[in-house]
Amino acid sequence: MGLKTLDLVGGTVPEVQDYPLGYSEQEARRLADQGALLEDLTEDLLRRAGIVHGMRVLDIGCGVGDVSLLAARLVGAAGNVLGVDRASSSVDTARRRVASLGVTNVQFEQADLATFEGDQEFDAVIGRLVLLYLPNPATVLRRLSRHLRPEGLMAFQEFDMSQVSQEPASELFSQTRRWILAAFAAGGAELDMGTKLYRTFLRAGLPPLSMIAATRIACGPTTAGYEYMARVLRSLLPVIERAGIAEVADIGIDTLADRLRDDAVTHERVSFLPRVVGAWARLPQVGASVP
Repeated sequence: MGLKTLDLVGGTVPEVQDYPLGYSEQEARRLADQGALLEDLTEDLLRRAGIVHGMRVLDIGCGVGDVSLLAARLVGAAGNVLGVDRASSSVDTARRRVASLGVTNVQFEQADLATFEGDQEFDAVIGRLVLLYLPNPATVLRRLSRHLRPEGLMAFQEFDMSQVSQEPASELFSQTRRWILAAFAAGGAELDMGTKLYRTFLRAGLPPLSMIAATRIACGPTTAGYEYMARVLRSLLPVIERAGIAEVADIGIDTLADRLRDDAVTHERVSFLPRVVGAWARLPQVGASVP
């Protein structure tokens, strides 16, 4: 299954700008590329959590559909996945991707995550890089857990953005990092949601959880890490401009990836992208109490 396949014919529909990275076609493509970058880490989390053949899965904050498509592959034809996102443009893109891939066990709906209610019962609720944008993630998880059957799974994957680093650090990399963190903070995102997954799960009333973390590393001339950072920053430019974080002209976004790469290769630098933290928990059996 080609999870990166992306069809944006028809353009995007303007959205309420409460997502710092925006809803442009450029951002949709960046999300698909990010999905490819994180695919194996997310698959590892879902397998560890217990996503298996035949399950019914709810993917919240599904974006353009990468995690939903990954889950669909794991649950197979006997299972099904419902992806939910508040952005109509993302849902439309996800639907076109599913149609172009011929995948039949995935559906997508537009809904606000803070108020989503469905009439289905699920074996698992999953999400990637979505809780960091919610003002009350524990409240959302508590409500979503009511859609789980007994022994159902809750599995989420989030970033710790403050862990982005380089050794030895260059001024260019450090400045890029400062711009990105400042823009996400100005946009209201929780920078280290990965670390806060533990507290969030507990406050949502979920059972004891398991956690795992990994970090993508950028080194050498062929890694995609430099483009990744530059494309994140490009999507954040409107926030950077509105918040007065920097003058867009001073960033030199069109050459940033090349400059990051050239500097890192010349000086033998190793760059660490955001730490990716996964957490999962399983509800108790009927009649059993949560410890």
